[in-house]
Amino acid sequence: MTKAVKKSLSVLLVLAMLFSAFAITAFCETEDEGVKVTPRFTTISTVSTSFTISGIKATAFVGLTAQYETSLSIKIELQKEKSGGYETIESWAKSATSTYLNLEESKLINIFSDYRIKVTCIADGEKHITYDYP
Repeated sequence: MTKAVKKSLSVLLVLAMLFSAFAITAFCETEDEGVKVTPRFTTISTVSTSFTISGIKATAFVGLTAQYETSLSIKIELQKEKSGGYETIESWAKSATSTYLNLEESKLINIFSDYRIKVTCIADGEKHITYDYP
């Protein structure tokens, strides 16, 4: 065989392998169409958080809504960044039996530090943990 035929055959084989790899990838991505989406919460309807820093005052707000009247609980932890991690410096909690519960608290802070809040909401034993940054 001549060199030109060998090179042409080699290029043709490389292209065939590439197209086969793309076909396999595309086939695998369509396999997951049968996966059903399940609801994340069965009791908790919404959790809304707000964390603001204005000057030396940090204010945290959390609102928890349930789908039906049940025992609700909110815990807010104000956390300060220290050595690459966060340490809780203040925490507040509130609980009630209702369909809606909110908690708003403020604290004076050091403006040269970084802060976040860790929010733990529980409704009828269902727990939701989230973090919010200013």
